[in-house]
Amino acid sequence: MGAWIGAAPSGRNRGSLVIVGVAVPLAVTALAYVLWWISDRLLYVGPLDRAAFGWIVVVPTWIAAPVAAGFAWRMLDRRTTLAVAILVGMVIAAGAGLLLWQAVASPACETGAIHTAQEIALPSLLVGAVVGGGVALSGLVSAHSARRGRLVSAVVLGAAWEALMIVAAIIVAASLILGPACQRPSI
Repeated sequence: MGAWIGAAPSGRNRGSLVIVGVAVPLAVTALAYVLWWISDRLLYVGPLDRAAFGWIVVVPTWIAAPVAAGFAWRMLDRRTTLAVAILVGMVIAAGAGLLLWQAVASPACETGAIHTAQEIALPSLLVGAVVGGGVALSGLVSAHSARRGRLVSAVVLGAAWEALMIVAAIIVAASLILGPACQRPSI
């Protein structure tokens, strides 16, 4: 396994490594979303309510995405790694931004939404950029350690950076999308 870490991929393997480098972090983030979606619909998964399931299962799965990316990217050269990280980050940013925009622009309100779809478009894109950029940046941190053979460090640093990026995304979302999502009923 040690020979893997410093080895340069051949031209034939490089295409496969790029595909794996894109697919792995996207698959893990998709898994986190599917797990959240299931728990949101079921309300309870076994003994856990959806909030507990989110913190115990969904968030750690999300945090695993950049760690998985780091291990997938360790075989790529730095230039290719950066390109793959940008692509992965953009795909995640687009998905996160779209999901946030749909949730805030079209909430299930009986009294109507406070924000219009147009008002919430730019803040949703910015939050999506923080989410996608966070996975890309955390994955690059993890890949840097993994390339040097510091596998435990790759896991710890990738997870820690992603946890910080989750906090950053929450702060950005809270500061950009102020106020209630639904109007209060008139008395």
